[in-house]
Amino acid sequence: MDRVRFGRALGYGARHAAKSLLKAAEAATAPSPSRPVERAATPQPQAARVAQRVVQAQRTVAATKTHASKLGRGVGSPLARFSSVLWLQVTGTFFVLIAVFLSQGLWKERGAARLPMGSHEAVKFYLLMAAFVVFAYFAISNFVRAHLRGRR
Repeated sequence: MDRVRFGRALGYGARHAAKSLLKAAEAATAPSPSRPVERAATPQPQAARVAQRVVQAQRTVAATKTHASKLGRGVGSPLARFSSVLWLQVTGTFFVLIAVFLSQGLWKERGAARLPMGSHEAVKFYLLMAAFVVFAYFAISNFVRAHLRGRR
């Protein structure tokens, strides 16, 4: 038997097996023809039970939302305040570190304050001074805001 005929026979067999499996699965999931379909003799009590379950579920959801909002206010508010105070303190610390490094540069360039404004060293000194003032202000304002926010 050559390859072409063998491949065709194998393909036909695989297709036939797949079709047989699909038919068997459909037959297994189909309702039994010998059993009659049961009709709901009393639909009203069942509908009443379903309606009662829906109402109970809605009440449970409403109660859960109420308790969740109380939990959010009880736990979330202090946590949010604490995290904002902590964030202000951390950023204030970074601003302090930058201001300290700028103050070291100012100390090294302190002699340039007596030079004329057009000189490179004087410009460098005054730029360092301006940056130091800005970062010192940021650091102080962050710590003051953290203190005020923590007192609430």
